[in-house]
Amino acid sequence: MATTADSWLRDIGLIYRRTISQRRSMSASADSAPFIRQLQNLSHVPMIYEDVELLDYALEILPLQDLYAEAEDLYEKDKSWSTQDYLIRALLKWFRNSFFVWVNALKCTRCSSESNVVGSTQPTPDELRDGAHRVEIHECKSCQHRMRFPRYDHPRKLLTFRKGRCGEWANCFGLLCRALGSRTRWIWNAEDHVWTEVYSDAQKRWIHADVCETAWDQPRLYEEGWGKKMSYVIAFSAEGAKDVTKRYVRVPEKAIHRTKISETELGVALRNITTSRRASLSPQERASLESEDKDEIKEFVTYIYGMSVATSSEENRPRETGAGEWTRVRGEDGAH
Repeated sequence: MATTADSWLRDIGLIYRRTISQRRSMSASADSAPFIRQLQNLSHVPMIYEDVELLDYALEILPLQDLYAEAEDLYEKDKSWSTQDYLIRALLKWFRNSFFVWVNALKCTRCSSESNVVGSTQPTPDELRDGAHRVEIHECKSCQHRMRFPRYDHPRKLLTFRKGRCGEWANCFGLLCRALGSRTRWIWNAEDHVWTEVYSDAQKRWIHADVCETAWDQPRLYEEGWGKKMSYVIAFSAEGAKDVTKRYVRVPEKAIHRTKISETELGVALRNITTSRRASLSPQERASLESEDKDEIKEFVTYIYGMSVATSSEENRPRETGAGEWTRVRGEDGAH
């Protein structure tokens, strides 16, 4: 009698062959074209992490001696992770506790009272040059003084601006992970959250890392802890694009129906991005990445068949960043 492992291994091969066949035979429909363009635009976000000059600049900002000392100390206590993995974990804590500031609404620069977001305006030429394509207007609740809050997209500016919400946090953190030598993915969720994944050579898999929550290897945090429902979760990197929704959505009740594009067209779109990103690599490098792709498919199949590890206590916690009403409206307040 075939074992469960034998069954899902056969299914992996079937899924992989069907996917490749469908991707080669289908082209995008007119209805899916806007979403494909969106994916293509999003895929450019982490490419800035490959700017060598910017990476060198980022390294000048980091407290390297402290980060490496903490990583080495953790490695001596538990060698199941590598020193590089512990380095990113040390970076997570430093980034949240000492480097970046979460902003729901600005403190009034006149009277230090709380403010509300009351609208938006166009960026100035200087703000636009630094990557701010939108600017929020915050109004003081006491004196009605109005303040501008540029939402910067470029990590170079964020290295000195050092405030924002999940978009700014994940973008700047992703750059710093890359500067420290980790292969890095920028993770986009269609329900308005972004985070990071880094590749662990010790574990031979991609690891969830959400700097906003100081979360390491807690992929079910959103589903179980926040009570968040999600549809598309896509990973973008210099190595390509991958649908990683199965890593984060494992309970059918938490899956939002995916209607923006057919699954076949989505596969084609992501494969096209990946092929473009890997075109300049050597055959050996492409073969290595394709082997990793297959291993990731195997990982996802274990989730489908319920063979994954149970939810950890760290994943069963509510969101820590963001205002109460803001997280409630977004369905991230832990209400199930």
